[in-house]
Amino acid sequence: MTARIGVAVTGLATLYTVALLVGMPDPDWAYLARVLVHLGELAVLLAVVGSGAAGRRGLGRAGAALAGLGLVGLAVGEATTLAAPATADLLFMISPNLVGLGMILLGIAVVLERRWTGWARVVPLALGIAVFVVLTPLIIVSGGPPAPAAVVGLLVWEVLWVACGVAALTRAPTPAAA
Repeated sequence: MTARIGVAVTGLATLYTVALLVGMPDPDWAYLARVLVHLGELAVLLAVVGSGAAGRRGLGRAGAALAGLGLVGLAVGEATTLAAPATADLLFMISPNLVGLGMILLGIAVVLERRWTGWARVVPLALGIAVFVVLTPLIIVSGGPPAPAAVVGLLVWEVLWVACGVAALTRAPTPAAA
């Protein structure tokens, strides 16, 4: 159920991001919708953890905790955009890094556990790496949304969240390799 909710929310967020790229205006209240988007990403994270793909080792748990903290920070940042812009800006600087680092650790645990196969095995790690290789550089270079380059970075982020959710939905974990 958590994976389905996460895939639905991140799927809608992906469509919304594409709409922004083709010129749809971002409404003034969009920050409220983005709170839900980050909670949808959190649902995907919980689905990946709940699938058992990362095993029970400390690496996966630490990664999940960091990524979860970052996603909550992003949701709070969106919610406080108008009321406390300085706080929101600080959260937007710190939280993606927590998500990225957390997903790298979680992704390494998924790869090492070998419970998922094929493309699904590397998606959580790819998401974490993309934060530092794609998303953050595009936001810094472009000055952030609504610049098209920043929105492309956000699109990559959302597509990878959808892929993580689909992996959690479709991959039955196999026993850990000996």
